[in-house]
Amino acid sequence: VDIETMSALDEALCAARAAKSVSADMDVIVSMTFERSSKGFRTMTGVTPALAAKTLTASGVVDVVGTNCGNGIEQMLGITAEYRANTTLPILVKANAGLPEVIDGKTVFRMTPEQMAAKVPDLVKAGANIIGGCCGTTPAHIAAIAKALGQIKTGNISKSNAQSA
Repeated sequence: VDIETMSALDEALCAARAAKSVSADMDVIVSMTFERSSKGFRTMTGVTPALAAKTLTASGVVDVVGTNCGNGIEQMLGITAEYRANTTLPILVKANAGLPEVIDGKTVFRMTPEQMAAKVPDLVKAGANIIGGCCGTTPAHIAAIAKALGQIKTGNISKSNAQSA
């Protein structure tokens, strides 16, 4: 079960415990949503990625920690690195297709599938194990991310592509 877009650790842990109580064999993923502040990334309740990673890992009921929504893939790099420094659990990242913009009263996400996929090698280097998409992503974005992951797995990513990612 994926418990996502959480901002408060007590609520995230309550949901994770409830999910595990249904089935101890069920994998539980908890994804927090962070915003950049002058003090780094924080949830709207003040939780840092480091605190989230440490607390969720120590709970014993969370199998995968993650971050989703609110950020494009570039912002997810720092969040992922902070998670990786504070947990050995797998890390899930579901970025938006860039930061949302309101144009003519409509929310638009401008990052193309190719632009998102170009950041995948850096996200993997930062410690992400599972990469998907959130707001503004389309099947084309997910296909491009999958292709980039496949190139990393098979070693077919060129040095110039990895450096520009």
